[in-house]
Amino acid sequence: MMKELKEINPILLELLAGLGIYGAAAGAAGMVTSGGSVYFLGGILTGLFLAACLVLNMYLTIDTALDLDPESANKYMVRRTLVRKFLTVLVAAAGIRIHMLTFSGIILGVLGIKIAAYLQPMIHSRISGGKSGSSNEVKRRIY
Repeated sequence: MMKELKEINPILLELLAGLGIYGAAAGAAGMVTSGGSVYFLGGILTGLFLAACLVLNMYLTIDTALDLDPESANKYMVRRTLVRKFLTVLVAAAGIRIHMLTFSGIILGVLGIKIAAYLQPMIHSRISGGKSGSSNEVKRRIY
């Protein structure tokens, strides 16, 4: 299992870890503000699952597009982006039909991608101990 995890891009794992951290914080805050609504909890879990799927899909899409010629890669990227947007709208529409708190949870879960992107550099520096890419290391290489 650890060997398989080492083969996965570390930035992807850090992004998914950030999504988990955000999910725990947003879920806890949402449960407090919604009065412990099961609808919200289901929505946030669904949104976080969708967000993880979207992140993985973006990673695989970029990886595949790098092997294509520029014109084919552009068409492929646009097609995959439209699929991701369609799935997001479809899940959000299903959330509206269930309950408004479910919809809110789904949207907050999917927006976790943005928060996870902001958390990724901090997670990376914690994992690497601040050694990788530090300004001191860059200065030593320049001089």
